[in-house]
Amino acid sequence: MEQSKRNISKKSWLLIKFIIAAAALWFIYKAVLDKESMSGWWDIILVSVSSGNHPVVFLVVLLFMIINWSVEALKWRKMMRKIETLSFGRSLEAVFSGLTVSFFTPNRVGEYAGRVFHLSKADRIEATLITVIENYSQLLVTLVTGSLGTIVYLKLFVNIPAYLWTGVSILLVLFSLACLLLFLNVSILETVFRKLRLPASWDHYLRVFSFYSTKELLSVLGLACLRYLIFSTQFYLLLQIFGIDLSIPLCFLLIAMTYYVMSVVPTIAWMEIGVRGTIATYFFSPVTIDPISVVNASITLWLINIVIPALIGCFFVFSFKLGKRREG
Repeated sequence: MEQSKRNISKKSWLLIKFIIAAAALWFIYKAVLDKESMSGWWDIILVSVSSGNHPVVFLVVLLFMIINWSVEALKWRKMMRKIETLSFGRSLEAVFSGLTVSFFTPNRVGEYAGRVFHLSKADRIEATLITVIENYSQLLVTLVTGSLGTIVYLKLFVNIPAYLWTGVSILLVLFSLACLLLFLNVSILETVFRKLRLPASWDHYLRVFSFYSTKELLSVLGLACLRYLIFSTQFYLLLQIFGIDLSIPLCFLLIAMTYYVMSVVPTIAWMEIGVRGTIATYFFSPVTIDPISVVNASITLWLINIVIPALIGCFFVFSFKLGKRREG
C-alpha cells in the first residue's frame, strides 16, 4: 500500500514538472514569437549584429550571460552552505530552473520554488528565506547605484531648485545607507520577528537571519556588485551595437536609472518587453533622438539574459526533488 502511494506521488510529481516546463515554453512562445510587434525586430537585430565588428561584440554579450548567471550560482551556493552543500553544477541548474518558473509568475516569485526544489536535504522554508536574503543583496546594489545615479541625473537633466535637489540627495543617501545597514545587520530581523510572537513552529526558521557574519555578507555583496557590472556592461555593448554612441560614464548612469525603476515596478517576466523599453527610452530621451535603438537594445538584453536561460531551465525542471518534511 505504502509503495503504491509512493508511485502515485512520483507520477504526480512528474506531471507537475511537465506542466511547469510546458507553461514556461508556452509563455516564452507568446512573448517572443507570437507577437506582431516582434516580427520586424528579428530582422533589425540580424542586420545590426552582422555589421562591422558587431558579431564579436554580440558573442561577448552572450558570453557575459553565462558568466552573469554563473556568478549568481556561486552567490547562491555560498549562501546555501549553511544548510546544504551543493556543487557548482547543481547550483547553476537551480538558478536556471528558478528563471524558468519565474518567467510566468508575478514579480518572479516562482524563482524561489524553482531553486529550492533542487535541494535534497535542506528544509525548503529555510532555503527560501536564505534565497530572499541572497536576492536582497542584488537588489541592494541596484537600489544604491540607482539612488546615487538619481542624484546625478537630477543635477544634469532636471531643472529643480538647488534646495530641493539637496534635500532629495540627502534622503537618497540616507536611504542607501539604511538599505546597506539592513543587509549587513540582517540578524536584527530575527529579534524583530521574535517580538511579533509568531507561532512557535517559526522559531526554527528565524535562526537563518543569524547564520551569516558581516564578512560573509560583504563577500556575497561583492559578488552582487560583480553581477551588476556584468549585466550593465551587456546593456552598454548592446546599445553600441544598435548605434547609441554615448560616453561610458553617461551610458552607465542611464543604465543605472533604468535598472533602478525596473526593480520597483511590479511585472511578470514574459510581459517585460514593453515595460523595459518604455523605462529605458524615458531615461535615454535627453541624450538620444533614436528611441527605437534603445528599445531594441533592451529587448535583446531581455532575450539573452532572461529568455534563453529560462529555456535552458526547462530541462533542469525535471531534476526537481520532492524532499522530506522536517520533523517536529
